[in-house]
Amino acid sequence: MPSHLIICVNLLPIGTYLCVLGLFHTIGRPLITTGVRDYLALVIALSGLAITGPIDYILHYRMLPDFLVHSHWIGIGLYLLLVSALLPRSHEKLIIYNCSELSVAAGLRTILGQSGLSFQEVPGGWIIPERGVSLELDSFSALRNVSLRFHGMRDRELFQKVHDDLVEMLAATRTGWSLVGLCMAAAGGIVLAFPVWVLAQDPQNIVAVFREVLETWSQ
Repeated sequence: MPSHLIICVNLLPIGTYLCVLGLFHTIGRPLITTGVRDYLALVIALSGLAITGPIDYILHYRMLPDFLVHSHWIGIGLYLLLVSALLPRSHEKLIIYNCSELSVAAGLRTILGQSGLSFQEVPGGWIIPERGVSLELDSFSALRNVSLRFHGMRDRELFQKVHDDLVEMLAATRTGWSLVGLCMAAAGGIVLAFPVWVLAQDPQNIVAVFREVLETWSQ
């Protein structure tokens, strides 16, 4: 694959990810997503580097059998295999962007209190004996991110209730602009600008190379 096309494949997903993540931190209100969605977003962001970077080195140094080395899809296949192996379980983690740990903790106390469940609050979380579930709260204050992990039995009903109620409770919460988020979005814009500039230098040649790559992969 030509070097300028590799640059575009590597940087476009990363730049897009940084821009979107930066905007999440500058919208001025909390955003709640699941751990699986957050993980898949990172997977897409790193897909270009993984497929055209380390995978190429593995193939180049003959660390795989010959019948795999000559396959055009082996890079994508290895990456998808790694992604599947590391994929977190569904309904076990919530990510709250642009919110403080105190706000999330207060919301969880209200949710658990209204649910009628008996629970015990411990440092960093809660234990719900009758459901066989414990909740662990953690935060990254620099980005105002909070993660809520569900341990123990897989309780889809409780997970969905906590998710929906937190969305409703935090909807009215407003936060200020995040300097880190602005810097992240700006960095993503710079990263995106470089491959766009590369494409603008010779668009006809880029199109021809892209067609050649697609024809090679389809063989």
